[in-house]
Amino acid sequence: MSTPSTSAPPKVFALELIRLLVQVAWADHEVASAEAEALLVFARRSGLDEDEVAGLSAMLAGHAPLVPPNLGLLKERRTDVLRAVKELLLSDLEVADEEEEILSQIAALLG
Repeated sequence: MSTPSTSAPPKVFALELIRLLVQVAWADHEVASAEAEALLVFARRSGLDEDEVAGLSAMLAGHAPLVPPNLGLLKERRTDVLRAVKELLLSDLEVADEEEEILSQIAALLG
């Protein structure tokens, strides 16, 4: 009998990562169109259903409250998470001071 894996299924991890990335995108109090588009493409590629993508779109547009991510789940893949955050921060080709600060905070939260 094999031991069950403790890591989350890819779609669950992707949803939690996207929730974190939406928070990051809003760190400088605005979401650049490049950031929003990158997140929507990632969500669709990750297999999120249309309701989840619509919810994401609403959060990115400021029409829905941000859903906090499950940091415990994200800690399991800290390197992947930090890489994704950095890619998002660079997607609009400028990194605001608030975004640098949130990257440091995420790194600290994830251990």
